[in-house]
Amino acid sequence: LYNVVDRMFIGHIPNVGRDALTGIGLVMPVIYIITAFSNLSGMGGAPLFSIARGHGDDKEAQRIMGNAFVYLLVLGAALMVIFYAFLNPILYLVGGSDATVVYGRQYLLIYLIGTIPVMLSLGMNPFINAQGFGRMGMMTVLLGAVLNTVLDPVLIFLFGMGIAGAALATVISQLCSALWVLRFLTGKKTVVP
Repeated sequence: LYNVVDRMFIGHIPNVGRDALTGIGLVMPVIYIITAFSNLSGMGGAPLFSIARGHGDDKEAQRIMGNAFVYLLVLGAALMVIFYAFLNPILYLVGGSDATVVYGRQYLLIYLIGTIPVMLSLGMNPFINAQGFGRMGMMTVLLGAVLNTVLDPVLIFLFGMGIAGAALATVISQLCSALWVLRFLTGKKTVVP
């Protein structure tokens, strides 16, 4: 959803055209990899968490959730470093040209700063759902999506940031979602903090 909204607004930036949209399309494999590793932790850890809770072992459930959290931090940092180190080769590898890589690079240079918040919001949200707070888990997703939809036109057009504004809007939105998740999981409403 974030990328669809970004592309929708980027498509209306004057004097940028198809090259910018193609450049943004180049970043999708990187975003998919980050999402996949986030889901690996969240969708892999949350069922184990639920099984431990089903056995009445909240201490083990808490350990599983803590391990998933640390895994997301470490993996997020590693992916960010790897993608920064090989940014240009990756963009050319996925089909970029000299005309389009410039836009993909501009987007990723900012987006990658938010790798850890992106991974935390996606990877820890299943632990909210696993505790029976599906509505709260949905609010996490809605918070980021709505915020991104509002921030995109403000940063892209009002502040004249262009593609960098789209990336910054996504990072800010994912950061807010991550803070929402962490606030809930460390708060009083949660069953297993």
